[in-house]
Amino acid sequence: MPMDMRPEGVQKMMLTAKMLLNMHVLQLNIMDLRTFLQAELEENPLLEEDLSASEAIDEDESRFDEEISELNDEKVDKEELASGSEGERPSISKEKKDYFESLIVKKESLYDHLHWQLEVSARDDEQKRIGEFLIRNFDDNGYLKVDLKELPEILNASTEKVRSALGLIRTFDPAGVGGRDLKESLLIQLLNFGKGDTHIYRIVYWHLEDLEKGNFEKIAQALSITTQEVEAAKKRISYLTPNPGAAFSKEAATYIVPDVILYKNNGTYDIEISDRDLPRLYLSTAYSAALKNKQVEPATKEYVRKKLSHARWVIDAVKKRKNTINRVCGYLVDKQKDFFDETNTAAKPLTLKEAAKALLVSEATVSRTVSNKYLQAPDRIFSLKSFFVKGIKQDSGMVSTMSIKMKIKELVENEDSARPLKDLEIQSILKDQGIKISRRTVAKYRDSLKLPPYNTRKGEKGLH
Repeated sequence: MPMDMRPEGVQKMMLTAKMLLNMHVLQLNIMDLRTFLQAELEENPLLEEDLSASEAIDEDESRFDEEISELNDEKVDKEELASGSEGERPSISKEKKDYFESLIVKKESLYDHLHWQLEVSARDDEQKRIGEFLIRNFDDNGYLKVDLKELPEILNASTEKVRSALGLIRTFDPAGVGGRDLKESLLIQLLNFGKGDTHIYRIVYWHLEDLEKGNFEKIAQALSITTQEVEAAKKRISYLTPNPGAAFSKEAATYIVPDVILYKNNGTYDIEISDRDLPRLYLSTAYSAALKNKQVEPATKEYVRKKLSHARWVIDAVKKRKNTINRVCGYLVDKQKDFFDETNTAAKPLTLKEAAKALLVSEATVSRTVSNKYLQAPDRIFSLKSFFVKGIKQDSGMVSTMSIKMKIKELVENEDSARPLKDLEIQSILKDQGIKISRRTVAKYRDSLKLPPYNTRKGEKGLH
C-alpha cells in the first residue's frame, strides 16, 4: 500500500549541512530569521555584528513599541466611545488603530500550511478530497496516524488514487510530512532532497536501529563501506528533522511584520525586502587569523575552521534567502499586477508548479519562500500565499476561483431582498457571464464566503 521506499535505484547525491541550512533560512519569516541570527551570533565566535546601523533601527523599533503599547493600553469603555467621550486619556486615531489591528494574524497551523499546498497542487477534486482526509489525520509531528490498508474502503477510492494523493503530500513543505513514523519521515526527507546519498538512504532504510545503538562496524560490513562513512552518514542524518510538523505553533495570534514592502512608482512597482532590522553579520578577523598562526594547536585550528565554514554558510544563506524572495515576489507582482492596480479585481489563477517552472526552481522552494510571510502593499497587507489561486477551466481560459467567489458575493449582496437568489439561479446568471460551474460548486463557494442559503436569507430579510 505505501509508496515503495526501498533503496534500490536511489540516485547518489550529497546531502550537505549547507543545503539544509539554506532551506531552513529560506523558510523563516523576518522575525524568526532575526531570532535565528541572534542565536548564531551567541553561539559562533567567528560571527560578529556590524552595529553602525543599529541606532536608527532602535529608534524605529522604539516608535513601533510605543504605538503598540498605546494600542494595547487603551482602556476606552464602549459606552464612552458611543457617547463620544474620550475619558482621561486621548485615544489614538481610528486609522492608526485599524492599521495595527490589521497586523494581528493567527499563527498558521500545520493543517493550514498543508491544506493551502493541496489547494494549489491537487490534480482534481478527487485528489483534493483524499488529500484533505489524509492531512486531517496527521499528528502534531506531521506523522500519518491512520492504517493505510483501510483507506481505500474508508475513502471509497482506489489504492492507486490513495497512493497518488499521499505521494503528492509527501512532496510538500515541511519535508518529511506524511510518514507513519520516524524512519519513513527521514526517508521522505532524503527523497525530497534529491534522493540523498545512497549509503545514507540505505542506512536509514535497513540499519536505523543499529545506527542508534552505535553498531557502526555491523553497518559497514553489511553495506560494504567504511566505519568512517557510517559516522559521516550519521552526522548528515542528524541534520534531518525528526518531527517536521513541530515548527508550526498553536499560539492564537501574533503581530505581522511584513517581509516585503511594495512601492508604486509611476504605474510600476518596486520591491523592497524588509531586512534592515536584521543583524548585519561579518566574519571575525581575530579568530580567522588563528588559522595562519603556527603556535595555535591543531585541535583549536580545526574548531576555528569548522566555525568559520558555518559562519560563511549562514551569511551566504541569508543572501540567498533575500535573492530568492526578491525573485519570487517580482514574479508574483508581475503576474498579479491587475490585482494590485484595481481594488475589486481578483488575483489570477496561479499554482506552485507554474511559478516554479517560470522561476526554474522546485515547487518546494516556492512554497518555502512564501511560507508564513507577508507583503505590505501601498494600501493593504497580504499573505504571499494569497497570490496562489486555484483556477477553473472555462471557454475563455482559466478563471480564478477567487474571481468567481467575488461574483457570487456581489450577486447575493445586490439581490432583491423580497426574492433572494437560489443557487440554481446564481448558476444560470454566471453561465450567461461565461462561467460554467455546477450548482453544487455554487453552494460550495457560497458556504466558503459564509453566505447563508436561499431559505435562510429569505427568512432573515423577511424579518426586516
